Amino acid sequence: MLQLKGNSTDVTSATNLGLAVAIRIRATNAGTVTIAAASGTSNYAGQLDLVAGEVVTVAKQPTDTIACDAAMSCTAIGYHY
Repeated sequence: MLQLKGNSTDVTSATNLGLAVAIRIRATNAGTVTIAAASGTSNYAGQLDLVAGEVVTVAKQPTDTIACDAAMSCTAIGYHY
């Protein structure tokens, strides 16, 4: 079950998706997703490669940005530890 925090959007350039702490990503195309720290360091920063059609959920700090090198559908969701 997902708690939506916004609408899905195709992400190609860096965005924090409204300061979301969890993102559902559907790879419309194969590509690389990059989570980057907005300032300093982040335990969530890194990259992952997705194949077309793959769906993942990633956690990030609110100010971390997410960018995809191919258009991918990203939705901010609620995240509970």
